[in-house]
Amino acid sequence: MRRILGRGRPATSCPLRPAVAEPDRFSFPSGHATASMAVALSYAITFPRWTGPLLLLALAVGFSRVRLGVHYPSDVLGGQLIAMATAAGVWATL
Repeated sequence: MRRILGRGRPATSCPLRPAVAEPDRFSFPSGHATASMAVALSYAITFPRWTGPLLLLALAVGFSRVRLGVHYPSDVLGGQLIAMATAAGVWATL
């Protein structure tokens, strides 16, 4: 999806220097945000008592990607929404 959309990272459009090395040129959607939300939702379904802490952890991962300067907030939100839609689709087929 990143290669199709081709959205550059924040460092390519503003004078910010990312705090970590950039893995590739494209940023949308955030793979870290997608994966962390997918894992959080999967475990939340299995362990409902842990839903709150798991979702907070997934949101913290997304925040860290923006704070490190490697993603825009919309990259993180997009990744998290992809994970939520995928989880809902999987849940509907179970």
